[in-house]
Amino acid sequence: MDEPMIARGFWGPRPESAERITDRLLAFLTGLDDDLEERVPWTSHKLPGRSLVESGKLGTLIDDAFRRNTDAPPLGITQAYDARGRRFEQLSITMNVGGSSPRVRNGFVMTWSGDAAAAPAERILRRLVATWEPDWAAVAPRSLLRELADVQPVGTPTPKLGSLSYLSAATAVALPDGFGPHLLRLEDGGVMINSGEGTGFLPVQTLRELARSLNDHPAARPAPDPPRRTDRSC
Repeated sequence: MDEPMIARGFWGPRPESAERITDRLLAFLTGLDDDLEERVPWTSHKLPGRSLVESGKLGTLIDDAFRRNTDAPPLGITQAYDARGRRFEQLSITMNVGGSSPRVRNGFVMTWSGDAAAAPAERILRRLVATWEPDWAAVAPRSLLRELADVQPVGTPTPKLGSLSYLSAATAVALPDGFGPHLLRLEDGGVMINSGEGTGFLPVQTLRELARSLNDHPAARPAPDPPRRTDRSC
């Protein structure tokens, strides 16, 4: 079995309704079946053994989470889901979303393993980006994240690089020198770093150098709202 892969995306304060978050999550989960090339039934510990998508209970879980969070609505809600498939095993999602406090970092993290865990990595990252519109996102095997931990400390707001990385348009506008040869420009104005479409994934040492250049750079600061958009992070 391949080592676990982790796809994650983070963004700043973004108040969202229960309906909006349900729509985003439903779009991600239903599209994920195409990325994995198999139908994966996602469940919650609150509804064990029941497929959230097929049972139509996803919206109920999100609504309940919002109702329970009346004491601190600016902090958003936290949810966790699990799944098992035929080719991909031990899939999990954790997310903290809908937070509007300036101190909140909203995020979406998916982990999965299997005999070919790396195969759908780029498709899953692109779906995460399209669905959740993060300031930055990345996908990587767990071992690579450990190798980069000293230059990408956990808990800091700096964008973290992986085997494949994404920066939103507002974040990528201030990228330091050195990233140019590794960028793929996207239609939304954002960039993929090391798309895998050219020479393949970057060596660890190159990733370390790029990660160091991001530290304390304007690109690492919270992204401003892009023009004419009201649902992006800030």
